Amino acid sequence: FSWYQLPFSVELAPGSFIFIKERNSEYELLVKVRGVSSKPAQKILDRYRIASKEEVIRIMKNMTRGFLFENNMLDIKIVKEEFDMNVGLISFTYTAEKKYTMAKIASQLSKILHVRVEFKQIGARDYARVVGGLGLCGRELCCRIFLKEIPPVTLDMAREQYLFAAPEKLSGICGRLLCCLRYELDFYREAKSKLPEIGSTIETEKGPGKVVEVNVISGRVRVQYPDETEEVINFGTPKEHDTSKKFS
Repeated sequence: FSWYQLPFSVELAPGSFIFIKERNSEYELLVKVRGVSSKPAQKILDRYRIASKEEVIRIMKNMTRGFLFENNMLDIKIVKEEFDMNVGLISFTYTAEKKYTMAKIASQLSKILHVRVEFKQIGARDYARVVGGLGLCGRELCCRIFLKEIPPVTLDMAREQYLFAAPEKLSGICGRLLCCLRYELDFYREAKSKLPEIGSTIETEKGPGKVVEVNVISGRVRVQYPDETEEVINFGTPKEHDTSKKFS
């Protein structure tokens, strides 16, 4: 480290960050105050100013991005950073396609940034929660506004709800299956229990018919008869299901 002589007397707390400009220099430098001494210094500052927390975070984030780039960690995307100036700790939350061991990287960056560095990797769903956005329904992401936990979602849950589209058609902006496929599953199961299943045969006023389509939300069932004619039968909404209709 180097000792600088300030242009005027001022109290600076060790651990704080300041921008300095040396004489005969065109650039400002961000430095960390290690200590204060009354002894004369070899380097005299032309001017200085105390750095704000936002400025320190921005510079450290840019330096970290450059360091990761130099180490070929191109898929790492920093999504959040927190800096505690009191303890000298900066934490980076990031997402990446690969799994990295960041302990060595954090140690090397600590020597460059002169603060303790921590990394925390999050998945695609947590990334969507952090950045926010609109879902396929046009509303703000559920994980952003009310879901406290993000449970795993499987394709079988979609099939239970008679959703047979390709996985990419049932995925959110995070690229994973929609969270609503999980937390709406119990509703669908209850509603489906009051409706005939696809492939089953029910008795109607026209005689027996095979169920070829079920709309759980509207309570409508499409039935195909032996003569290949079809009819839509309304069982009512989930709260109005008519259980008098017989099906097997």
